[in-house]
Amino acid sequence: MPSTKMLNVRIQSLPCFEQEGMVWIWPGDDPPKATIPSLLPPSGFTVHAEIVMELPVEHGLLLDNLLDLAHAPFTHTSTFAKGWSVPSLVKFLTPASGLQGYWDPYPIDMEFRPPCMVLSTIGISKPGKLEGKSTQQCSTHLHQLHVCLPSSRNKTRLLYRMSLDFAPWLKHVPLMHLLWSHFAEKVLNEDLRLVLGQQERMINGANVWNWPVSYDKLGVRYRLWRDTVERGSERLPFSNQAESGS
Repeated sequence: MPSTKMLNVRIQSLPCFEQEGMVWIWPGDDPPKATIPSLLPPSGFTVHAEIVMELPVEHGLLLDNLLDLAHAPFTHTSTFAKGWSVPSLVKFLTPASGLQGYWDPYPIDMEFRPPCMVLSTIGISKPGKLEGKSTQQCSTHLHQLHVCLPSSRNKTRLLYRMSLDFAPWLKHVPLMHLLWSHFAEKVLNEDLRLVLGQQERMINGANVWNWPVSYDKLGVRYRLWRDTVERGSERLPFSNQAESGS
Protein backbone atom coordinates (compact mmCIF):
# COMPACT_ATOMS: atom_id res chain seq x y z
CA MET A 1 0.00 0.00 0.00
CA PRO A 2 1.24 3.56 -0.66
CA SER A 3 1.26 4.41 3.07
CA THR A 4 3.37 1.36 3.95
CA LYS A 5 7.15 1.46 3.89
CA MET A 6 8.41 -1.09 1.38
CA LEU A 7 11.03 -2.79 3.53
CA ASN A 8 12.88 -5.77 2.10
CA VAL A 9 10.06 -6.64 -0.30
CA ARG A 10 10.63 -9.65 -2.53
CA ILE A 11 8.35 -10.96 -5.24
CA GLN A 12 8.62 -14.51 -6.48
CA SER A 13 7.70 -14.94 -10.12
CA LEU A 14 6.34 -18.28 -11.25
CA PRO A 15 6.45 -19.65 -14.80
CA CYS A 16 2.99 -19.49 -16.32
CA PHE A 17 1.37 -19.34 -19.72
CA GLU A 18 -1.96 -19.93 -21.43
CA GLN A 19 -2.73 -22.90 -23.64
CA GLU A 20 -6.13 -23.83 -25.09
CA GLY A 21 -8.02 -21.57 -22.68
CA MET A 22 -6.22 -22.87 -19.56
CA VAL A 23 -3.60 -21.00 -17.52
CA TRP A 24 -0.74 -23.27 -16.41
CA ILE A 25 1.43 -22.33 -13.41
CA TRP A 26 4.52 -24.13 -12.07
CA PRO A 27 4.85 -23.44 -8.31
CA GLY A 28 7.73 -25.89 -7.76
CA ASP A 29 11.44 -25.68 -8.47
CA ASP A 30 11.48 -27.92 -11.55
CA PRO A 31 11.42 -26.19 -14.94
CA PRO A 32 8.12 -26.26 -16.87
CA LYS A 33 7.58 -29.13 -19.26
CA ALA A 34 8.40 -28.39 -22.87
CA THR A 35 5.03 -29.71 -24.02
CA ILE A 36 1.66 -30.10 -22.31
CA PRO A 37 -0.91 -32.69 -23.39
CA SER A 38 -3.84 -31.14 -25.21
CA LEU A 39 -7.08 -30.78 -23.23
CA LEU A 40 -9.18 -29.87 -26.24
CA PRO A 41 -12.08 -32.17 -27.16
CA PRO A 42 -11.60 -34.66 -30.02
CA SER A 43 -11.91 -33.52 -33.61
CA GLY A 44 -15.48 -32.77 -34.64
CA PHE A 45 -16.57 -31.47 -31.22
CA THR A 46 -17.57 -27.89 -30.44
CA VAL A 47 -17.07 -26.42 -26.96
CA HIS A 48 -20.45 -25.24 -25.65
CA ALA A 49 -19.76 -24.46 -21.99
CA GLU A 50 -16.85 -23.55 -19.72
CA ILE A 51 -17.82 -23.26 -16.07
CA VAL A 52 -15.90 -22.65 -12.82
CA MET A 53 -17.42 -23.90 -9.56
CA GLU A 54 -16.34 -23.93 -5.92
CA LEU A 55 -17.35 -27.19 -4.24
CA PRO A 56 -17.22 -28.08 -0.50
CA VAL A 57 -15.52 -31.43 -1.04
CA GLU A 58 -11.97 -32.83 -1.01
CA HIS A 59 -10.64 -32.99 -4.57
CA GLY A 60 -9.67 -36.68 -4.36
CA LEU A 61 -13.19 -37.67 -3.36
CA LEU A 62 -14.59 -35.65 -6.24
CA LEU A 63 -12.16 -37.30 -8.68
CA ASP A 64 -13.07 -40.73 -7.35
CA ASN A 65 -16.75 -39.99 -7.84
CA LEU A 66 -16.22 -38.77 -11.40
CA LEU A 67 -14.27 -41.94 -12.21
CA ASP A 68 -17.11 -44.17 -10.97
CA LEU A 69 -20.19 -43.91 -13.16
CA ALA A 70 -21.74 -47.17 -11.99
CA HIS A 71 -23.94 -45.02 -9.76
CA ALA A 72 -25.32 -43.03 -12.72
CA PRO A 73 -28.75 -44.74 -13.11
CA PHE A 74 -29.32 -44.45 -9.34
CA THR A 75 -28.02 -40.92 -8.79
CA HIS A 76 -28.44 -38.97 -12.03
CA THR A 77 -32.11 -39.82 -12.50
CA SER A 78 -33.12 -36.29 -13.50
CA THR A 79 -30.15 -35.43 -15.76
CA PHE A 80 -28.00 -37.35 -18.27
CA ALA A 81 -28.92 -40.85 -16.96
CA LYS A 82 -32.67 -40.26 -16.95
CA GLY A 83 -34.35 -43.27 -18.53
CA TRP A 84 -31.30 -45.53 -18.23
CA SER A 85 -32.15 -49.07 -17.18
CA VAL A 86 -30.35 -50.58 -14.19
CA PRO A 87 -28.11 -53.40 -15.48
CA SER A 88 -27.56 -56.63 -13.57
CA LEU A 89 -23.79 -56.31 -14.05
CA VAL A 90 -21.51 -53.32 -14.61
CA LYS A 91 -17.93 -53.62 -15.88
CA PHE A 92 -15.11 -51.18 -16.50
CA LEU A 93 -12.67 -52.46 -19.11
CA THR A 94 -9.17 -51.03 -19.28
CA PRO A 95 -5.67 -52.02 -20.42
CA ALA A 96 -3.64 -54.02 -17.92
CA SER A 97 -1.57 -50.92 -17.15
CA GLY A 98 -3.41 -47.74 -18.00
CA LEU A 99 -5.51 -44.87 -16.73
CA GLN A 100 -8.28 -45.03 -19.31
CA GLY A 101 -10.97 -47.44 -20.45
CA TYR A 102 -14.68 -47.82 -21.14
CA TRP A 103 -17.82 -48.87 -19.33
CA ASP A 104 -20.01 -51.87 -20.14
CA PRO A 105 -22.99 -51.65 -20.69
CA TYR A 106 -22.84 -47.84 -20.63
CA PRO A 107 -21.60 -46.02 -23.78
CA ILE A 108 -18.92 -44.10 -21.87
CA ASP A 109 -15.17 -43.78 -22.50
CA MET A 110 -13.17 -42.38 -19.59
CA GLU A 111 -9.63 -41.32 -18.69
CA PHE A 112 -7.86 -40.04 -15.58
CA ARG A 113 -5.08 -37.68 -16.60
CA PRO A 114 -2.63 -36.78 -13.82
CA PRO A 115 -2.58 -34.86 -11.70
CA CYS A 116 -6.28 -33.94 -11.35
CA MET A 117 -8.21 -34.26 -14.60
CA VAL A 118 -10.99 -36.56 -15.81
CA LEU A 119 -11.95 -36.73 -19.48
CA SER A 120 -15.07 -38.59 -20.59
CA THR A 121 -17.08 -39.15 -23.75
CA ILE A 122 -20.73 -40.23 -23.42
CA GLY A 123 -22.75 -41.57 -26.34
CA ILE A 124 -26.28 -40.17 -26.46
CA SER A 125 -29.24 -40.23 -28.83
CA LYS A 126 -31.43 -37.73 -27.01
CA PRO A 127 -30.69 -35.84 -23.79
CA GLY A 128 -31.02 -38.37 -20.99
CA LYS A 129 -31.50 -41.40 -23.27
CA LEU A 130 -29.24 -44.44 -23.58
CA GLU A 131 -28.62 -45.55 -27.18
CA GLY A 132 -25.86 -48.17 -27.49
CA LYS A 133 -23.47 -50.23 -25.42
CA SER A 134 -20.36 -48.37 -26.63
CA THR A 135 -19.54 -44.88 -27.83
CA GLN A 136 -18.81 -46.30 -31.30
CA GLN A 137 -22.43 -47.47 -31.55
CA CYS A 138 -23.75 -43.96 -30.86
CA SER A 139 -24.17 -41.28 -33.50
CA THR A 140 -23.93 -38.28 -31.17
CA HIS A 141 -21.71 -37.67 -28.16
CA LEU A 142 -21.13 -35.45 -25.15
CA HIS A 143 -17.48 -34.83 -24.19
CA GLN A 144 -16.52 -33.54 -20.74
CA LEU A 145 -13.37 -32.25 -19.10
CA HIS A 146 -13.27 -31.95 -15.30
CA VAL A 147 -10.21 -30.30 -13.71
CA CYS A 148 -10.37 -30.72 -9.92
CA LEU A 149 -8.06 -28.21 -8.22
CA PRO A 150 -7.69 -28.39 -4.41
CA SER A 151 -8.38 -24.81 -3.30
CA SER A 152 -8.24 -25.34 0.49
CA ARG A 153 -8.90 -28.06 3.03
CA ASN A 154 -11.88 -30.15 1.88
CA LYS A 155 -12.66 -27.68 -0.90
CA THR A 156 -12.23 -27.95 -4.66
CA ARG A 157 -12.27 -25.49 -7.53
CA LEU A 158 -13.76 -27.32 -10.49
CA LEU A 159 -13.04 -26.23 -14.05
CA TYR A 160 -15.63 -27.84 -16.31
CA ARG A 161 -15.67 -27.85 -20.10
CA MET A 162 -18.51 -29.45 -22.11
CA SER A 163 -18.47 -30.19 -25.84
CA LEU A 164 -20.86 -31.78 -28.34
CA ASP A 165 -20.30 -33.33 -31.77
CA PHE A 166 -23.75 -32.28 -32.98
CA ALA A 167 -25.94 -29.15 -33.15
CA PRO A 168 -23.10 -26.60 -33.28
CA TRP A 169 -25.73 -23.88 -33.75
CA LEU A 170 -26.69 -24.27 -30.07
CA LYS A 171 -23.60 -22.26 -29.19
CA HIS A 172 -25.16 -19.19 -30.80
CA VAL A 173 -28.56 -19.41 -29.08
CA PRO A 174 -28.98 -16.43 -26.70
CA LEU A 175 -28.65 -17.30 -23.00
CA MET A 176 -27.81 -20.93 -23.84
CA HIS A 177 -24.78 -20.73 -21.54
CA LEU A 178 -27.16 -20.22 -18.61
CA LEU A 179 -28.95 -23.47 -19.46
CA TRP A 180 -25.67 -25.40 -19.64
CA SER A 181 -24.57 -23.91 -16.33
CA HIS A 182 -27.86 -24.94 -14.73
CA PHE A 183 -27.52 -28.47 -16.13
CA ALA A 184 -23.91 -28.84 -14.91
CA GLU A 185 -24.81 -27.63 -11.42
CA LYS A 186 -27.76 -30.04 -11.33
CA VAL A 187 -25.53 -33.01 -12.22
CA LEU A 188 -22.95 -32.02 -9.60
CA ASN A 189 -25.59 -31.51 -6.92
CA GLU A 190 -26.75 -35.08 -7.56
CA ASP A 191 -23.17 -36.23 -6.99
CA LEU A 192 -22.62 -34.09 -3.91
CA ARG A 193 -25.29 -35.96 -1.96
CA LEU A 194 -23.05 -39.03 -2.15
CA VAL A 195 -19.67 -37.35 -1.88
CA LEU A 196 -20.48 -35.16 1.13
CA GLY A 197 -21.66 -38.26 2.98
CA GLN A 198 -18.35 -39.96 2.17
CA GLN A 199 -16.42 -36.90 3.30
CA GLU A 200 -18.25 -36.76 6.62
CA ARG A 201 -17.43 -40.42 7.26
CA MET A 202 -13.77 -39.78 6.36
CA ILE A 203 -13.57 -36.86 8.80
CA ASN A 204 -14.97 -39.19 11.47
CA GLY A 205 -12.21 -41.72 10.78
CA ALA A 206 -13.80 -44.12 8.30
CA ASN A 207 -11.87 -45.54 5.34
CA VAL A 208 -14.34 -45.01 2.50
CA TRP A 209 -11.95 -46.66 0.01
CA ASN A 210 -11.67 -49.88 1.98
CA TRP A 211 -13.90 -52.14 -0.11
CA PRO A 212 -13.34 -51.58 -3.84
CA VAL A 213 -15.32 -53.70 -6.30
CA SER A 214 -14.38 -54.84 -9.80
CA TYR A 215 -15.70 -51.76 -11.61
CA ASP A 216 -13.66 -49.49 -9.28
CA LYS A 217 -10.61 -50.33 -11.41
CA LEU A 218 -9.87 -46.79 -12.59
CA GLY A 219 -10.55 -45.30 -9.16
CA VAL A 220 -8.16 -47.82 -7.56
CA ARG A 221 -5.45 -46.89 -10.05
CA TYR A 222 -5.98 -43.21 -9.29
CA ARG A 223 -5.56 -43.91 -5.56
CA LEU A 224 -2.41 -45.95 -6.25
CA TRP A 225 -1.00 -43.06 -8.27
CA ARG A 226 -1.94 -40.51 -5.59
CA ASP A 227 -0.51 -42.59 -2.73
CA THR A 228 2.78 -42.89 -4.64
CA VAL A 229 2.91 -39.11 -5.18
CA GLU A 230 2.21 -38.41 -1.50
CA ARG A 231 5.04 -40.75 -0.48
CA GLY A 232 7.41 -38.69 -2.62
CA SER A 233 8.42 -41.58 -4.87
CA GLU A 234 10.41 -40.63 -7.95
CA ARG A 235 8.91 -43.45 -10.02
CA LEU A 236 5.18 -42.97 -10.50
CA PRO A 237 2.85 -45.73 -11.70
CA PHE A 238 1.53 -45.25 -15.24
CA SER A 239 4.12 -42.48 -15.74
CA ASN A 240 4.74 -43.43 -19.38
CA GLN A 241 1.07 -42.91 -20.18
CA ALA A 242 0.89 -39.69 -18.15
CA GLU A 243 3.87 -38.24 -19.98
CA SER A 244 2.50 -39.14 -23.40
CA GLY A 245 -0.95 -37.78 -22.55
CA SER A 246 -2.62 -40.85 -24.01
